[in-house]
Amino acid sequence: MTMTSVFQQNYLREQRLRFIRTHREAFDVEPSFPLPAFEESVFEIEGSCGVEPTCNVEGDRLFAGDFQVSNYGHTWPRSLTDALQFLDKVESRIDVKINRNLLEQFSALYIGSNKIENNTIGIDLRPTLQDSLIKIYMHIRPGEGNEELVRTAIALDGAKYSAELTEVLIRDVVVIGFNLFLDGRSNVEIWAGSPGGKYEINGNLGKYFTAYIQKNCSGKVISLFNVSDVLAASFSKEKIDPILYFHFFNIKDIPQYFAFNSLGDRIYDFCQSQDCITYAGVNVKEGDLESSRLENYGFFYNKSDTCQSDIDRDRGAEFLVE
Repeated sequence: MTMTSVFQQNYLREQRLRFIRTHREAFDVEPSFPLPAFEESVFEIEGSCGVEPTCNVEGDRLFAGDFQVSNYGHTWPRSLTDALQFLDKVESRIDVKINRNLLEQFSALYIGSNKIENNTIGIDLRPTLQDSLIKIYMHIRPGEGNEELVRTAIALDGAKYSAELTEVLIRDVVVIGFNLFLDGRSNVEIWAGSPGGKYEINGNLGKYFTAYIQKNCSGKVISLFNVSDVLAASFSKEKIDPILYFHFFNIKDIPQYFAFNSLGDRIYDFCQSQDCITYAGVNVKEGDLESSRLENYGFFYNKSDTCQSDIDRDRGAEFLVE
C-alpha cells in the first residue's frame, strides 16, 4: 500500500468516525456499550463506507443511538466477516448474550449466493442493555430468483403471511435483516421496496410491491409514495403493522410532506445542515401518518465518507431509479 493510499484510507476512517460523533454530540448520545466497540469496528473497515444514523422518536422521547454502516467495497460474503468480527467484540462482555442461530443458519445456506450483494452492520442503543440490539441486514440483488432466500427467511422467523404478501416479498425483496438483541432474543425482518411513484417501473423492479401499496394502503401512504424517491416496508412476525420507509434524495423535500413534533423539527434542522448526505427519509407506521404532526417515527439520513454525492447516491440508495 502506497503512502497516498494509506493517507486516503485513514482519511475515510476519520470521516466516518467524525460523522458518528457529530451525531452523538448533537443528540446527547452517551458512549455506552456497545457503542465504543461499534466505533472501533467501523474505524477498522477498509474502503469507503456509508454511515446511516437514525433518530427514533416516541412522543417526547428521543433514541438517537441507532447507526448502520455499509461497506461499498466489501461484497458478500466478505462483508459478513466484518459483521462477525464486531459480534465477537460485543460477546466478549460477560453480561451480553447474543443468539446467532438465525443468522448462522441463513448464512450457512447462502454463503456462496450471488443474490446477496452485501450486508450492513448496525446497532440500536436503548436505555437498558437488554433492549439494545445488533442489526445485520443483507441487501438482496433485485430481480428474479430470490424465492428460496425469502421462503427460508420466513421459515426461520416463524412468520405467517398471506399468499399475496408472500408473493410481494418474493418478487420485490430488497433486505433480509437479522436483529440480535443483547439479551439473547433474535428475529428476522424482510423488506420489500420500489422506486417512488414518480418514476416509471423499470422492468419488473418494484412492480408487485407498488401494486400491493396501491391496493392495501391508505390514500396518505399512496400520496407519499408518489412523491418519494424510494419506498420500502419491513415485515416480521414481531410487527403487527409494517414500518414504511420513505426515502428522498433531496432532504429539503421532506418538510413539504411531513409535519413533525418539536423533536422532529430539531432533528431535521440538524440533519439538513450536514454535508455529504446521499439520501434521507422518514420511517413510520401507516396509522401514525393520520396525526396532524408525527409523534412516533424515525428520521434517518445517509452520509458518505468519500463525500462524492453523484457517485455515492447510486451506491447509497437501496434501489436504482430511472
